[in-house]
Amino acid sequence: MRRKPLYIALGVSVLSIVALVVFARGRAMEAQELIEGARARLDASLTEAPELDRLQASTALSHLERARELGRDDTELSGLRHYALALTHLSRGDLVFCEGELTASRHETGWTPRLRVLAAEIARRLTNLDEARTHVAAALGADETNPRALLLRADIALDEGDYGAALLDLEVLRAAEPDASVVRNRLGVALLELGRYERARAELTAATALSNASPDAWINLGRLERRVGDFRAAFTAFDDALGVSAGDPDAHLGRGLARAALGELADAERDFHRAAELAPNDAEPLLALGDLLRDLGRVEEGIEVYREAISREDADPASWLKLGNALVMNGEPALGVRAFTEALDRAPALPPALNGLGAALMQIGRTTEAEAMLARAAEIDQADPNPLMNLALLRERAGDREGAQSAWRAALDRDPGLVVARQHLAL
Repeated sequence: MRRKPLYIALGVSVLSIVALVVFARGRAMEAQELIEGARARLDASLTEAPELDRLQASTALSHLERARELGRDDTELSGLRHYALALTHLSRGDLVFCEGELTASRHETGWTPRLRVLAAEIARRLTNLDEARTHVAAALGADETNPRALLLRADIALDEGDYGAALLDLEVLRAAEPDASVVRNRLGVALLELGRYERARAELTAATALSNASPDAWINLGRLERRVGDFRAAFTAFDDALGVSAGDPDAHLGRGLARAALGELADAERDFHRAAELAPNDAEPLLALGDLLRDLGRVEEGIEVYREAISREDADPASWLKLGNALVMNGEPALGVRAFTEALDRAPALPPALNGLGAALMQIGRTTEAEAMLARAAEIDQADPNPLMNLALLRERAGDREGAQSAWRAALDRDPGLVVARQHLAL
């Protein structure tokens, strides 16, 4: 009788141990489920998450933190946590912190295909395309069907203008994930650049109809319609893009260009202003606005807009070329010379800049330099009659009738429809 309490105590102890074991197993199972949920979000398909920075990294990170609170603490969890943190930095455009977390993840797990793809994306955003290609190749070496690696390889090919190579990878991805808008959109871009307009239109239209479509598909469809000259369809596509993302500067720019082509100039001007506001570091909307103002005869306003565009981004020779042309049009050839010279500093063999510089030099009496520039422009671009016509005018002014006639004939050879050339040859 005296031993009975001891048996009871032992029974209670055993039950307590069993309860603790069951509790610990339950926590471990819950932690594992959380890790699997995090991994599913970080390895989501292109259909679910079209871009790396669209992965549900914050949700995955929350799952991983909860798993750690439940007692899970190993290299897998730590590696996934650093990877999720890297993706949150990527979505904010903070590549320095992104790369730091990527390195921390790699120290935990070693290189994995997902880390290679992220490293390639960072390198691509930094325009280090050779490094990006190296990481993509390593990712595909470990997993030859990795969809994000294939998409990134296609993106690099698109960046470099190798549309045929991009098409090969995108066709594979389309077969694997036909409902991924990002794939159909990229495929449409490759086909567009290859001049296969009907199929490009079909792919881009399909991309717009998918549930995860971004405004990109509508914008690219609008660009296609502009290229083939259907400006009303282009307007509709860009307008639809703004229905998806009202603050997209490319959609405003595209709609403005379509409106300008349709003669809706006041609306086009408003679109260009809005695009310039939404993309304060981008020169392209201002260049489009400057072109519109110039064509409306508001040349001085156009000149100021071109100068503002150049203050945003002065590396593009086309910006300086547009400014130079507007200055000459406005009766300021000496300032035009400076603008054309800036364009040629950035692109020494740019024929329109050589032609513009030659024409401006001619107007300020520097005829020897002008002739050299015009002759060089005519030599580089052997399809453009304009340098030869300017050269003919320069020679006429200098009293060199034979030289002028030779230049007019050469211009006519390039464009048999030049009435002005025939008129001068008939004199």
